[in-house]
Amino acid sequence: MRFIDLEELKPKIRHLLPALEAAHAAVLAEADPVQRAALIAANRGHWVALRAEFSAYSHGKCWYVECKNPGTDDDIDHFRPKSGVKEDGTHPGYFWFAFDWKNLRLSCHRANRPRINPDGAGTGGKAGHFPLVNPAARAFTPAEGKGHEVPALLDPTDPQDVAMLTFQQNGEVALSPQFKGQTAAEAKLSASRLILHLDWPAFREARVVLYNQIERTVDRLVREAPNGDPNVPPTQAFYDAIRDLKNAMKSDQEYFAAARVYVESFKHIWWVREVVMKVAA
Repeated sequence: MRFIDLEELKPKIRHLLPALEAAHAAVLAEADPVQRAALIAANRGHWVALRAEFSAYSHGKCWYVECKNPGTDDDIDHFRPKSGVKEDGTHPGYFWFAFDWKNLRLSCHRANRPRINPDGAGTGGKAGHFPLVNPAARAFTPAEGKGHEVPALLDPTDPQDVAMLTFQQNGEVALSPQFKGQTAAEAKLSASRLILHLDWPAFREARVVLYNQIERTVDRLVREAPNGDPNVPPTQAFYDAIRDLKNAMKSDQEYFAAARVYVESFKHIWWVREVVMKVAA
């Protein structure tokens, strides 16, 4: 999960905002829940229109898990669900955020759609889920807005949430050390692991492959590193290893956030700490 800066994204979608704002006004003006739901459905094209720019901004990657999905159109997920909340059957859905572009996230099918995890972890998929750290703080009306809600899901548009997430050598997600023991952070990771399918087998296996590639590249870097003899120039293989590690951490790569964690795990090696991390900054 990498940070998605909505303010940086906004200029790219500015031309699409008037239609969203008009639909938002129409929804708020409709008091009948059935008619309101029909109005939201009839105007879904306005949020679907954001998909191309959302995808271009994230280099074609799901905002939640950073996988690329060539051949399929990613979903536009409503972070606060528009048509009901699975954690509270009495909630009407956050219809007042249905056309708020800041409530929308680009999601791959696996992170957004209900599926039973083959590892036996349960049924996940974002869809209509929106758990809170404190369920009693849930907002129910447009006048409340977001109220004092603290989502129990990691949000790629929140830099603190992005900082909470780290990755293990076995491909599983984990909580960054500085957040361990914090109630909200622990709740966010626990819920996100299942609901967003962060540890879905295919994602986990891809991260393991990535770690192994990085480990082999670091081994190559150390093997080809200059021995201190000023008369012996560095080999091309040495420069290639630096470049390969740098490229693995580029934001357009799949699982970029995991790659950075994995490369940083070798910072005890001088060449990684003082050369690779600096040229990749």
